[in-house]
Amino acid sequence: MGSVLYITRFFLPISAENPAESLANYDGRLAIVFGLVSTFSGIFLILFVLSLRAALPKRDSVLTTAAVVFSIVASIVPVVVNLIVLDARATLAGIYNNSTVTGVDKAAALVSEQVLEAEEEAIFAVYVGAPLAIGLFSGSMWKSKVFPNWLTYVGLAFVTVTGVGLLLVAIGAVVPGLGFAYLGLFVLWILASSAYLYRSGRKTATTDPR
Repeated sequence: MGSVLYITRFFLPISAENPAESLANYDGRLAIVFGLVSTFSGIFLILFVLSLRAALPKRDSVLTTAAVVFSIVASIVPVVVNLIVLDARATLAGIYNNSTVTGVDKAAALVSEQVLEAEEEAIFAVYVGAPLAIGLFSGSMWKSKVFPNWLTYVGLAFVTVTGVGLLLVAIGAVVPGLGFAYLGLFVLWILASSAYLYRSGRKTATTDPR
């Protein structure tokens, strides 16, 4: 989830805060909530991915295993990075917003904030692993015929929107509504897949002779 939300911000026509604004507007309580949501989202996605893997036939194990690897990496790395950044940003915000510190210390805090933002962008390739994993899972779903075709089309549409969106961002163009379409396709794919897994689990439990 963290990977998808990180990419979404590039597709929305909003201006990012500069380092000074980021530190001046820092809210510790909001940061804690964000950290908890990020952590539990990562745990949920790992469990979801493993359940999805179990529902797919083993003959497609290569494609599905690759999807699982990309999913887990794209789930764990952002959570770890977010927790490290939130802790560091809390310290920097405390320095920057402290009226008793010198201008040199505040300038150092700003430089450190710029470094944090650069480190977040440096692992951008890891965040792209989430859309790539959904594309691989959708391909495996389509081959297995276990999931409905429309669900695989949603996943492939999500990957297509991701590729087109990143290309537009690279050339400096932002299409209104692209970010919402991107996030909407992701939520639809996750919810529909979860509902299918839930229904499949209930059918299995009902027909189990034990």
